[in-house]
Amino acid sequence: MNLPKKDKKGNSYLSYSQISLFKRNKDEYYETYIVGKPFEGNVYTDFGSKVGEALEKNDFSNFSYSEKNILKKVTRLDEFERRVTLRYETFYIVGYIDTNTIDLRRIIDYKTGGLKKEWEYIKPEYTQLQLYALSIRQETGITPTRASVEFIRRAGNAYRGQELTVANESPIIIDIDISLKVLKKVYWETLETAKQIEKFYKSTL
Repeated sequence: MNLPKKDKKGNSYLSYSQISLFKRNKDEYYETYIVGKPFEGNVYTDFGSKVGEALEKNDFSNFSYSEKNILKKVTRLDEFERRVTLRYETFYIVGYIDTNTIDLRRIIDYKTGGLKKEWEYIKPEYTQLQLYALSIRQETGITPTRASVEFIRRAGNAYRGQELTVANESPIIIDIDISLKVLKKVYWETLETAKQIEKFYKSTL
């Protein structure tokens, strides 16, 4: 399969970010993954990275006392940033699990966001953790038994000149359906999306 992103060996690959952006905004996908426009972060993506790094390292020194109390409530499992791949016949999907247990039975993805942002991860369009579960199943033969998003509320509005902080609200745990029926559905739907991306890519050459 001929996809925009290829590894050093020339093998095509996708990520959940690519799939999500393609479904959401094809013009932006074109600019980012075909033209190769450099990623430009902002205060919101920087804040998410800051929280993620703090959770991975268990170091909350860059946060206030009240923020630390909230972040310490976030579930931290045995491993962080585990690389996983889901292989199809002519391409593969690569991802990084925020945290997982050693036995791979439980996986968690951290998310930060403002008011009502957590609803995005309840929608069936959110398939990131199903793809991770499929990757683990394919790589190891182990199927995770629980997958969840741990959502950390963000306070402040950068557009109004306000500092972004961790809101004084306990993390929201959103359980994701990783039943075999759902995993099979996501597997085949992802293949169809890859075919659409290939067709879109070829139309731009």
